[in-house]
Amino acid sequence: MLGWPRLTLQHRSRCIRRLRTPLVMWLGLAISLSVALAQDEPILGAQSSRLNVERPAHFQIWRKITLGTYKGVDAYRDALDSARIKIGDAADEILGRPAFPYAKMNTDVELAVLSAAELGVESESSLSDVYKRARQVGLELCPAEVAPQLRLDYRDQPLGDALNIAMEPVATHSGEPTILALVNFGTGLALIGSDGRSEFMVPRTWRFVFALPTDGRLEAVRGPQIVLVGE
Repeated sequence: MLGWPRLTLQHRSRCIRRLRTPLVMWLGLAISLSVALAQDEPILGAQSSRLNVERPAHFQIWRKITLGTYKGVDAYRDALDSARIKIGDAADEILGRPAFPYAKMNTDVELAVLSAAELGVESESSLSDVYKRARQVGLELCPAEVAPQLRLDYRDQPLGDALNIAMEPVATHSGEPTILALVNFGTGLALIGSDGRSEFMVPRTWRFVFALPTDGRLEAVRGPQIVLVGE
């Protein structure tokens, strides 16, 4: 599996549009994205841009979304298509996998956004280590359904922006662990697949969407837990 983002798409028979990003455009946007990320202000309640993983932190709510509005994969695919939101083939595949759960009732989820650097990653670190650091400061992984619901809600994503959804990876048909990412790389809003291997090395500038603690209310919409190497 290649590293994030996975931009190769196949034509879908159900009006899902192809996402084509020429290499030159991608490189240019990647450079502008790095600059944009470097200028982003942390959303932490604390003054420091790095967290002390020895104790839980307090976080400001970035967004609140409601899961269960769309009943299952077909409803999400139709909604994404109607909104002219592009979807990558790996993302489209895992949306329909049995291990990708959907809420049976409306469930509110409060979200926070942090970069790997804000979690204390000094250089590249494995995805499992990023997740581990997040848990140490009191954050939770998102239910997988956060990705398509947030993609539908987050229509004003800035040009060049990318957000990875911190979630348990879901395997594609070929067995590749995959998580999801929301991107706006100049060809329209998109939901794409990202490398979900526990050993995948995450650049410290990458930003992740985490769920804020909810006293167990999210357990009903989570799939089976996948133990990441290194935890």
